[in-house]
Amino acid sequence: MKALIYYGTGKLEMEDRPIPETGRKDVLVKVARAGICGSDLTAYLADGMKVGILYKGQFGHDGQFGHEMAGTVEKVGEDVKDVCPGDRVFVNPTVCKRNGMMGCDIAGAFSEYVLVENAAYGYNLMKLADDVSFDEAVVIEPLAVGTHGKNCIDVKPHENIVIFGAGTIGLCTLNAVLAVGCQKPVVVDMNQERLKLVEKMGAAAYHPDMGELKEFLQDHFGTAVNPFGMLNPDVDAFIDCAGARPIIDQIIGLAKEKARIAVVAVYKTNIEISAATLLASQLTIKGSCGFEHADLVEAFHNINTHRTAAPQIVTHHFAHKDAAEAFRFAADPKSGAIKVVIDYQ
Repeated sequence: MKALIYYGTGKLEMEDRPIPETGRKDVLVKVARAGICGSDLTAYLADGMKVGILYKGQFGHDGQFGHEMAGTVEKVGEDVKDVCPGDRVFVNPTVCKRNGMMGCDIAGAFSEYVLVENAAYGYNLMKLADDVSFDEAVVIEPLAVGTHGKNCIDVKPHENIVIFGAGTIGLCTLNAVLAVGCQKPVVVDMNQERLKLVEKMGAAAYHPDMGELKEFLQDHFGTAVNPFGMLNPDVDAFIDCAGARPIIDQIIGLAKEKARIAVVAVYKTNIEISAATLLASQLTIKGSCGFEHADLVEAFHNINTHRTAAPQIVTHHFAHKDAAEAFRFAADPKSGAIKVVIDYQ
């Protein structure tokens, strides 16, 4: 089989690798689509060890990587129940290897075949509905990340929500809050093209050219009086999917009493916040890392029943033979890409 191999920063090669042998408890999946994640780009641009991606030869690893994937069952071990060759499946990368999360980002989604170990439906495989395309299924994993950002602060359908960032995870988070029933959430971003997609998906878009954010949110959601008699936007929860240094402190300054803040973005540097305002407004800040099983089930259901516009984040396809070029394209901030997908068909 052909496999994209990671040799270190900026170094990718398409090479031949043997098709994995299928053990009694395993399933071999022929990959149909693989998404390039932000963690994959971090490895490509900076340092794979920061995101659990090992280069070829590091600790004996063979250099295969990638974790966002969907495909077709090719072969089934004799001890595996209910899974059949030809089944179209989503693969949960966090538990598709026996070493769990240690094998997640190096699961091999950028290879033609992936071995799913200790395979079982409802655990590391989920069967796709007949009318769900692989282009839809490939966004289940990032949608689960966005869904966890919503769930970790217990977002309710009636609540007013603001999301910072309209990249892959910000747009997936938007679709998670829309699917739960939130009305007209706001997404904040600097990219006008991405904000057009935000509006198309059914949310309100804010760009700094539109004036002060506080005034925009007050006009959109109304106002709430804080403990000191000052007016703040009536926002119940903020979700940071952008990771820009001023954002958290900006949110703390905007937030009404007892608002919740979820931090989904990966910050590369420490930030300063106003602890006094945090205390006075009795705010909750919670980190959101990856996803839990319940988040994945929710995201899978929303894709499998066409209840979300999340697949619209897929902006570009590249053939598997051009996977290295796909990385160069996805890493270019001028490309306009949101989610770049490798197409094996």
